Amino acid sequence: MPPDLPPSLGSRLFRLWRIPATGFAFAALGLGGLALAVLCFPLLRALAPDELTGRRRTQRAISLVFQGYLLMLRLLGLITLEVEGRAQIKACRGKLVVANHPTLLDVVLLMALVRNAQCVVKHQLWSNWFLGPVVRAAGYIRNDIEGEAFVAACRQALAEGSNLIIFPEGTRSVPGQPLRLQRGFANIALLVPADLQLLRLQCRPITLVKGEPWWRVPERRANFRVMAGETLPVAPFLACGPRAIGARRLTSHLQEYWGQERDD
Repeated sequence: MPPDLPPSLGSRLFRLWRIPATGFAFAALGLGGLALAVLCFPLLRALAPDELTGRRRTQRAISLVFQGYLLMLRLLGLITLEVEGRAQIKACRGKLVVANHPTLLDVVLLMALVRNAQCVVKHQLWSNWFLGPVVRAAGYIRNDIEGEAFVAACRQALAEGSNLIIFPEGTRSVPGQPLRLQRGFANIALLVPADLQLLRLQCRPITLVKGEPWWRVPERRANFRVMAGETLPVAPFLACGPRAIGARRLTSHLQEYWGQERDD
């Protein structure tokens, strides 16, 4: 900000700048993803010697694109970003990466930071004009396929060394309301089985929340924090007896882990 402007005026002008810049960022994400899916990803898959290599190359390309996208957001003055435990996140292999889900940008953050990232995505994305080609090319796992096939797909992805990203809430949380975790992630962890890498995502001031239009930017640019927590072994929850009990206790553990976070 120019030093001769009063701070209040400078802040207001900076906020006015961030509204069209946010619109540009959304357009770049959608149109850029479509262009990559049409022009780049098919070539990566065609030149790969096998399907696994093709998926890996596509997923790596998506990670690099999202890293560049986050850099663009920072250069535009839209966000700041802090990552605690970057080396721990980078070292993940064959784990369920589970995180809370406060904002629309969470998927981009995790795909940029987690290596060999595989995702469980909503089936509606398969027909999305912009993101459908991306998720199909990357070989992500639909959340609506038949139960045994779904577990088999998750088991295969983890056995190949991929990290499976899951948001246990299923959708973005609502600021000020208690987190509501679904037990699907816990059943996956117990059925595969797989250890969990816990992440905590935080945004201050909160923005891009569920039900909020993109143009309602906060007074200050948002600071995003990604914090690596414990690597949670699944064995103690397998030892609880029936899977329903283990899933309930694992869900309660994460409810407590994230429950104190508030993004008001």
